[in-house]
Amino acid sequence: MSAASGWTRAAALLPIAAFAGVAGCAGEGEEVELTEYESTDLTAPTIDLSTTSEDRSDEYFFLGPKSRETGTWSGKLIVDEEGEPVWIQEDDNAVDVDEPTSGWDLRVQEYEGDPVLTWWEGRVDTPLAEGEVVIVDETYEEIARVGTGGDLPHRMVDLHETTITDEGTMLLLAYVPAQADLSDVGGDADGWVWDGVVQEIDIETGDVLLDWSALDHIPVTESERAFDDGAGTEDEPYDYFHGNSVTVDDDGSLLVSARNTHAIYNLDRTAGAVNWTLGGPGSDFDMPEDAYFAWQHDAERSTDGALTLFDNQSSPTLGDSSRGLRLDVDTDEMTVEVLDEFLPPVPRIAVNQGSYQELENGNVVLGWGALPSFTEYTEDGEVVRDGTAGADSNYRAYLSAWEGAPAEPPAAALKTEDDETTVYASWNGATGVATWRVLGGPDAGARAELAVAPRDGFETAITVPDDADNVVVQALDEDGEVLGSTTAE
Repeated sequence: MSAASGWTRAAALLPIAAFAGVAGCAGEGEEVELTEYESTDLTAPTIDLSTTSEDRSDEYFFLGPKSRETGTWSGKLIVDEEGEPVWIQEDDNAVDVDEPTSGWDLRVQEYEGDPVLTWWEGRVDTPLAEGEVVIVDETYEEIARVGTGGDLPHRMVDLHETTITDEGTMLLLAYVPAQADLSDVGGDADGWVWDGVVQEIDIETGDVLLDWSALDHIPVTESERAFDDGAGTEDEPYDYFHGNSVTVDDDGSLLVSARNTHAIYNLDRTAGAVNWTLGGPGSDFDMPEDAYFAWQHDAERSTDGALTLFDNQSSPTLGDSSRGLRLDVDTDEMTVEVLDEFLPPVPRIAVNQGSYQELENGNVVLGWGALPSFTEYTEDGEVVRDGTAGADSNYRAYLSAWEGAPAEPPAAALKTEDDETTVYASWNGATGVATWRVLGGPDAGARAELAVAPRDGFETAITVPDDADNVVVQALDEDGEVLGSTTAE
């Protein structure tokens, strides 16, 4: 729904627990259901996705389900219109408490004129995340890794942002411990904070083109985060800013979202000066109540000039629901107006994480973050599809076209059970497979066609004669051309 008048700020806090497990997401402490396959040792969480009458077979959802709390499955998924995985990559040590390593923000971007996949990869110890951004081509082969620079270690990139710009640079965030005067917020004059650092890095050279510090521009008194007992020390810095997105504005400046100040900042891309602040205690704009956002994520500029964001309204909870917002931000009159509001199809309060993506046709995709759901809307607010991953959370969700042609060959297994022989075929990451063809014969030089079957989800089961021998499986495109092959044993 897209009626801005339907939202109000709650006068009292809503119980977050009331929203746990909504729309099929795994509840706290519950193990998620995993799908296993015969042709490969890969597994994947179940994706519950509503269908549409439209043919959306050329588009895929890009997800990063995480279930670190339950110790089951965390990783990255490309999912088709039926909710079936197309590409599965489980995170290494994602549920290892001592050395948790995981991937976040999987999405399609463009680099040097070609589509690429990017994700953040590293170690997470909230709020500190230390890693780098991985870039792979359509074969899923790595072509670059991007890290922080200047005075910061290479692997100090925070997980929240991975944007590639038109200039071949990458916008990154980092959380850096720094000393600050916290006496005005209840701490010591020589206290400690997590400084919010923004860097723009030349991907090819690693040169730092911008190195911006929130502490140099944003007072700690503008934080909306409670100053807890014991905070503000070197062992527990005060997370006063919590930057969670940085993107290019329509005039070439930068838009930075900070969760803990409830604000979006427009920065001079060269000098780093703050041109204006939208939201929070330091807002330069007249903010009507229906435009009030809190603990927000993923601020971007739409092609039509609107400013879009995912408005968490939690945590602590302030509004009736998390939502997507399109705002008309008038920098001449310094006023703000809600253009559209996208509410969830069922009650959802995302206590953290979340994303807002605007598609070329005007549709909108929201990722519900801490609730591992994702929703596609028409530009008028009608729900097109709603999905949920079997996980504890999903940082962001994207819908994009993608053509994957893996460098690795397909996988196949030949199994006989109850006097029936079946070939199981899959090809992790391949988007062009329309049909599977099975060949076999008395020897490798005398194979004949045994069976042909249309691709049926991530893995296709194909019945073959019981005496099938020297079996080879071929992946065919829609024109019947062979894309790849493998032996089945």
